[in-house]
Amino acid sequence: MKSNLLLALTAIAAAAVPVVHAAGTGPSGMPGDYPRPGDKGVMRPSKEAKPPIQPPAEAPPIALALEAAQAIVKGCDKDKIGVAVTNSAGEPILTYIPDGSDSHHVYTGIRKAYTAITFKVPTSALVAKAQQDADFAAKIQADPNLIAYKGGVLLKAGDRIVGAIAVSGSDHDEDCALIGVRAIESRLK
Repeated sequence: MKSNLLLALTAIAAAAVPVVHAAGTGPSGMPGDYPRPGDKGVMRPSKEAKPPIQPPAEAPPIALALEAAQAIVKGCDKDKIGVAVTNSAGEPILTYIPDGSDSHHVYTGIRKAYTAITFKVPTSALVAKAQQDADFAAKIQADPNLIAYKGGVLLKAGDRIVGAIAVSGSDHDEDCALIGVRAIESRLK
């Protein structure tokens, strides 16, 4: 019940709130994350111009993202996982926390998906590179939103990257993420 409510609230928020994309990133370094509005979260009259609304980045339809997340949870039902789906800019469009799972897994999932988008490869391809290449490891370590752990995979429509999906909390995160990819890949446009 908790995961259904959280999922519903996430989907409603994603559909109802227009996403404003500005050049660069917000204070956390994640695309789409901006500082609290107003005066540090307190609404004040403002005459500041609002940034222009940019078209959203390409993304899988929310219904397919949800279907992928549910397929993952069903296929990896013995694990306490979190699932994150991002658009092609690495911005989260759906987070899914099944009943009994720790919410921190979804934050790790967002980082894995963002990392896959950033480097345009599954994050499993980055694990050995980070272990063997000190400069690359330093790049990962310098950005708190990059992570060289298995579990982040790209979502593609043909050769176009339309997003990423990631799983955290399992001993086989990438295998779980691939369940979601297989569930929707033929319908990605």
